Parts: sequence; C-alpha cells; structure tokens
Amino acid sequence: MAALTDNRAPAGPAGLDPAGAIEFGLDYELPRTLAVGAGTAVFVSGWCFAPRARVRSLSFVVDGDLQPVMLHSLPRSDVFRGVHPGLEISAAAELDSDPDSADDPQMRSYRSGFCGLARIAPRVGLEECEIRLRAELDDGRVAVVPLARVPTVAHVEQPVEIDQPEPSAGPLVAVCMATYEPAMHLFMRQVDSIRAQTHRNWVCVISDDCSSPERFAEMQDALAGDARFVLSRSPRRLRFYHNFERALALAPSNASYVAMADQDDVWHPDKLETLLGALGDAKLVYSDQRIVRESGEVIADTYWSERRNNHSDIASLLMANSVTGAASLCPRELLDDALPFPPGQFSHFHDHWIGLTALALGDVAFVDRPLYDYVQHGEAVLGHAGANQITRLRERLSSLRALPQNPRQRIGRWRMHFFVDSCRLMQFGTILKMRCGDRMSPAKRRAIDRFMRAERSPLALVDFARRAVREQVGRPETLGAELGLGLAFAWRHIVVASTRGLERPRRRFRIDGRPPPSLMPKPGKRAPATPQVGSIAAKIAPLELTVLDDGPRRVNILIPTIDLAHFFGGYIGKLNLAARLADRGERVRIVTVDPVGALPSSWRQQLEGYSGLAGLSDRVEFVFGRESQGVEVSRSDRFIATTWWTAHIANQAVRHLGGERFLYLIQEYEPFTFPMGTYAALASESYTFPHTALFSTELLRDFFRRREIGVYAQGTAQGDAASASFQNAITAVEPPTAAELAGRTTRRLLFYARPEPHAARNMFELGMLALDRALAEGAFGDGWEL
Repeated sequence: MAALTDNRAPAGPAGLDPAGAIEFGLDYELPRTLAVGAGTAVFVSGWCFAPRARVRSLSFVVDGDLQPVMLHSLPRSDVFRGVHPGLEISAAAELDSDPDSADDPQMRSYRSGFCGLARIAPRVGLEECEIRLRAELDDGRVAVVPLARVPTVAHVEQPVEIDQPEPSAGPLVAVCMATYEPAMHLFMRQVDSIRAQTHRNWVCVISDDCSSPERFAEMQDALAGDARFVLSRSPRRLRFYHNFERALALAPSNASYVAMADQDDVWHPDKLETLLGALGDAKLVYSDQRIVRESGEVIADTYWSERRNNHSDIASLLMANSVTGAASLCPRELLDDALPFPPGQFSHFHDHWIGLTALALGDVAFVDRPLYDYVQHGEAVLGHAGANQITRLRERLSSLRALPQNPRQRIGRWRMHFFVDSCRLMQFGTILKMRCGDRMSPAKRRAIDRFMRAERSPLALVDFARRAVREQVGRPETLGAELGLGLAFAWRHIVVASTRGLERPRRRFRIDGRPPPSLMPKPGKRAPATPQVGSIAAKIAPLELTVLDDGPRRVNILIPTIDLAHFFGGYIGKLNLAARLADRGERVRIVTVDPVGALPSSWRQQLEGYSGLAGLSDRVEFVFGRESQGVEVSRSDRFIATTWWTAHIANQAVRHLGGERFLYLIQEYEPFTFPMGTYAALASESYTFPHTALFSTELLRDFFRRREIGVYAQGTAQGDAASASFQNAITAVEPPTAAELAGRTTRRLLFYARPEPHAARNMFELGMLALDRALAEGAFGDGWEL
C-alpha cells in the first residue's frame, strides 16, 4: 500500500519492500498511538512472501531489537487468491508456476501468514516506536521492511488535582467512573448512592466517552455545585476498556485508594467503608453483588450462583476473570503497574487486567456479601448470564464427534478462538511478565509460563486437559475455558503439522491460517442460530466509529469491498463519484464494509487504470472498515451508500452521529437481484431510510417514480426534489452504416442473460422459452443467426 510506514493506513492491502524481495501486508491496523509505561506488547498479524525465494525466518525489529515472530508460514488461501485472481485455487496443486501473476509467478504466496507479539520497552525520550519486519530468505538475502511508526506517549492522561472533602474522615478514596450516553435516571441514582457513602472522604472523577453534547450538558447540570465530582469529557470515542483506563489515570495523585464505578449501578451505603476495612495487606479487594433489574427487582442475591469464585489461582484468573471492577477497591500505587492498559486490540476487560496485576504482585481479598446492586439491562456490556455461561463437557464432546461431518467449520472455530482468545491472553501474559515478572512469586511466574508455553509445545496441552476435566466436576471455576483454549492451541499445532512441506493449496480439504475479520467480537453477544443468520447479521452490522470532537468533515463513500477479480462498471461508477467530489474540494474517503482479502502491492495502480480514475489515490483516502479498530469520524461527516447493505450501515452511522439522511447512489433496483426472501426484504427496506437519491439513468429514476418507491413514496414532487439522475458513461461504438447493413447476408439476434443463481433477475430461462416458442411459430425466417 502507499503508506505502510504510517500505521494509520488501512490493513489488508500489501506493500513491497524497496528492493522488491518480499511482498507483505497487515491483517489489522496497529494502534494509532501507544502508551507504553513500564513496557507493553502489540499483536501483529499479517502475511509475507518472497516472489522468487522461500522465506526461511521472520522477525520483528522493534527500535532495533530483534524479536522472532510467534508463527510464520501459515497457509493463507486468501493471499493466494488475491495475487492469482484468474486461477482456480483447486487447480493450483497441479501447477508449478503462474506466469499470469506478476506478483507471485512462482506461487509462493500460499504459506505466507505470520503473527506475533512485538514487545516495546519503556521509552526514554522517544516519541515513536518503529516496528519493522525482517525476512531471511533461503537464497541468502535479508529484507527488512517498515510495518509501522507508532507515536508513543508517556501517560494516558494526567491526574486531576482536587482537595480532600473531609481529611479527618479517613483515607482519600478516588472513585473512578466511566460513562457513555448514560440513561440519566440511572446515572442520577448511582451518583446519589455514592453521595450516601458512610465513608465521607472521597472524590469522584468521571471520564465521559465523548457522549453527545446534549447528554454531556445534562450530566454537567446534574453534578453542578458538588465539588467532589470532576467530569472530564474525552475528545474522542475510546469505548469502555480505554475509557476506564482514562478514568483511572485521572485519579488524583493524593488519593490513597481507588475504586471503580459503572454509570448505572447502585452502591450500598457501606460499600467503601467495608472494602477499606477488608483490604488489609492485599493488593485488591472486591465484593459480591446483587443482580437487579432497572426497577430494583432482585434477579439474584449473589453473582456467584453458577461458578466458584477464584481470587488466588493466577492461571484460573488469566483464563476466566472473576474480579468485577465495580466491586473493587485497590491502593492507588497499583496503578503504577496497571497503567497504561495493554493495547485494546482485543476484547479486553479493564477489571480483568486490574485483577491480574493485583494478583501477580500479591493477594486479592474478597468480601462475601453484596455491597452494590448490579443493574441488568439491554445496554450492559456483559450481563450476569453472559459472564456465567459454561459449555459442558458433553457439549464439547458432541462438537468433536460432529467433526467429520463439517471439519472446516469446526476447525475454523478453533482457529477463531486461537486468534481472539489465546492471542489475547498471551498479550496479557507477556505484558504482565514485562512489568511484574521480577516481583512475582516463583509459583505464579511458572503458571504464566506454563500457559504461554502451550503456543510452542503440544505437550503443554496436557495441563489444559487436566484442568478441563476438573472443571466438569462440581461447580466450575473458569466456565470450562481451558477446553476451549486447549482446542485453540491444538489448532495452532495441527495447522503447522498438516501443512509442513506443503507449497500449494490442496485440492480437497484445506486447513487455513487466515485470522478472523475482527479480533474484537461483541462482548456477551449471543451466537447466531445458524451460519446463514450470522452472515446476514455481519453484513449489515454497524461500523465501529471513533467520534472525534475536532475531526475534519469527510464524505464517506461506503462500498462493499475491493475485489480486483470482479471489478465491474458499478464499482467504476462509485470510484468516479469519489474522484468528482474530491475535484470539487471535498475531503473524500472510500470505506469498505465487507472484509477485504489480501491485495497485491499493485492494487492502487490497477484501480487507477480504469477510465477516469487516474491519480485517485492522491485525492481520496481508503479505509478498510471491518479491519479497522474504529473508523475516525466527526459529527459533521456525511455518508454515501452504494448498495442496499451499505445503505443499512450508512443509516446507522448517520443516526449514531445525530444526522438526518445519507446520499444513496442507486444503480439498480436491488430486490430483483434475489429470490423473494430475507435479502430481498432487506434490500427493499433500504429505500425506506431517510436519504437523498442519486440514480444512474433517468430510466431507473422513472421506475422508482412510477412505483412510488423510496424518495417517491410521498409523491412525485417530493421525490423529484430529493433526487437526481445521471447517465453512465459507456464506451463509444460507431453504428454500422446503411450500406454495411445492406451488404450483410445474415441477420443476427443477440440475447444476453446469465443462468447463474446470482443473476436470476436476467430471467435466462424465460428468455430461452420465449425464443424457443418464437422459432416454433416461425417468427424467424431464413438468414437469421441466434
């Protein structure tokens, strides 16, 4: 890609090293900034191959420090397809080369996947971290290419300065609350419960995660006049994990203890007093909690109705968190090790990291009674039931028995858990050892090492199996996490063993090393009932947006993907619209909403080879939405939809930002592209969203007008005012002259249609029946060629 040295550039497309020795790309964008503290680690996943040699070894070079990657030479059929768009992957096993591929003529791209953790040491006077990839090739060459230059900062946020309300009333406790668009009645109930604490010497710092200006003003009004509350609004959307990090970083330096608070719970009056009394010499104390509905109705008298509460076994705590942040209190000095948090590349939880750090450095205490009410409602990030689900052994064994029926789906699930869960916990373990390793007890250090060793040695899986069996006897402690993690690590060893020495994709069943589209599945989200339901849900899922108060206004053109093998006129029209808007002075960004496969280093040049698109990369930004950690937007951003599912996504984005409508580029009536069913219904619904329509041809616009669809649902006058049309540019073809036609001895009829299911709207079968009848009835005389 054009700017791989700038990690703000999207993941997915490739780069080419200056010497042309290797092609490479990233699967996920790296953090935009890094707070390093006493050390951190970044997960890096991508692909790398040498067109004319084999890659013998891969390493990261982090500020000059050589670090071998965790895994390399993983099979990547998506990379292979990307650089061999005209080749059927099933036929590749019979070939030794593909001269039609300028990027991979010797077909070395299949074994190209890699991943690992790049460790970043504490910074002294350095404002950025440089991460490079070093490849040793079997012909003796060494290629070193830049992956990213990540700006680094010393602190997430500076502590606020605030006076102690009642210095004589015991130690100062900083209550750190994270908020985002809180329901005001629940927020006020929580604020009042903090005000009612029997321990009086407290202050409350609130980090608001860039809520709407209107909601933030309501919060300011609710807290006005009470100097114990400090409300600080983040200038950009952080999401709950990093928003809690910011809230903790704001804790006053003169506070002795820190407690965390959610925006919508209810504290019992003696919560702070009881936790302070129970802490003792421990590094953290937490309590039980009641589970209640918004109305106050009690759902459960304890959080621990389904599982044993563990707060002493660091391996169990690593694999399944039991420390609830809103129930916790710790000495403020614990933040010296816990902050900054590990990079939010996965679905990390703030309390999981805080609990691990505390247990690594000492003991964790527990108060065996509820000290607050945990409110369950639809907006909760992870509810009580979701946090206590366990997959029983018989279900796991049933899954294994079903392996022969659908091996690709089952093993694909193990693959997903390896990247999403195993790599997530290895990042925690790596950073924990960097910051606390020399102060951990030998037993705790061995437990972390034993977990990390499972990535390197299949023998380490024995410990996962032993613990998994223990989990099935009596009440579980980790909700069966060991078995899932064991299968995930087993996948890692299976994929390496089964593809060792394999240079081409196999004709039949293939084990693939491609990581999932996202490392951050929604916490607590239920699995779809069937894969078909899941694919539809994923197709119209909202984009992750990072709202910036001071961000520039952009025009975001949403397109499905970039697929060089299927780049038709509709895509050329979309990109030409982007180019024309950029020429008019708009800041234009093309955002893909489907996962984008690996693309060759020449992908931009190939796009710019189409008519009207010369120099497009210099005028238009590209962002790969599903691979992004969060598409940066301002509240004044505008959106253009180009297909029915991008219209669903654009509508959700506009509503999220408080806008009114989006522009809908309509190039066909899309319900006709499907049989009557879910897809057709969703395509029809897309025309009901508030939008302005831009039709490709007046003929199409008139179709909507006559049938009162979309902007024409309220009548012709309103529809005409809310729409426009243009004529698609087509290649000029000179018509034959009259003399040329007269000289022809035969006449030719061209019937265009496609029999494939995705082109059912062409009505191929009906056309063939009509032609057959016309022939039978003598409609065509002599001299006709069909």
